[in-house]
Amino acid sequence: MTRDLFDKKRPMLGDSSVDIKKQLENVPWITKEGFLDPAQFPINSVLKQALSDDDRQFRTGLNMLGAMSVHGRSEAGVFLLGLLVNCDDNWEKRITIAEAMKGIDTKPCADLLFSELKRVKSSNTTRLYLGAVIKVLSSMPSELIEDGFQTLAEDSSFSPKMRDKFRAVLEKRLFEDYGW
Repeated sequence: MTRDLFDKKRPMLGDSSVDIKKQLENVPWITKEGFLDPAQFPINSVLKQALSDDDRQFRTGLNMLGAMSVHGRSEAGVFLLGLLVNCDDNWEKRITIAEAMKGIDTKPCADLLFSELKRVKSSNTTRLYLGAVIKVLSSMPSELIEDGFQTLAEDSSFSPKMRDKFRAVLEKRLFEDYGW
């Protein structure tokens, strides 16, 4: 087969004879405007990335799972919850997973993160992780987190500094709710 004949049978994307709209009909996760729609993106390859030992692949997979969850793919959020539960005490990985959970505004997610605050003892090693968990929780709707933070703020098993952090989240919410 000559090169000219091959080019006519298999046009390349840069070729002016390629109809981009026709090519994109087979790619449902690209919108008509040319944007990525995470709600339509196939999840299998993303799950493999999220399980990768390669840090770049891992982070890419988690970010995509977070985006998919925010766009209505509840199974992506469930996978992130399970990944956090099954992650060893690799604090950097746990921070990345927790950060990817921002936007999963569900009671099971809030409950899991509150259980993490109770399970993990604060130390120099875990402080950044606990801060990431508090940050994700504080971004959730008030009805999901107020009782949890109130309980933690009154729990004497936490240091006064940690209880102050929990109270600060509650006070910030109070001021925001009243528009102050």
